[in-house]
Amino acid sequence: MKYFENIGIIAILGVWISLTVWGMLQGVLESRSLFASTSIVIIWIGVLILLISTMIQRYKESKKDPYKDVEI
Repeated sequence: MKYFENIGIIAILGVWISLTVWGMLQGVLESRSLFASTSIVIIWIGVLILLISTMIQRYKESKKDPYKDVEI
């Protein structure tokens, strides 16, 4: 079951990153303003950094979870 969870997380991240890159390219290519294009790129890079840092933090915490073997 852990194998399928990992594949699901990788699939969700892959789709999110590909849609984000596609959307950024569309926004940058169609925008005539350099300021708007730059701000779009900076905002999405910030969101991506937050997502990755949160995932790393959750992964580290799950390794130390004393209750991970407890079933409800």
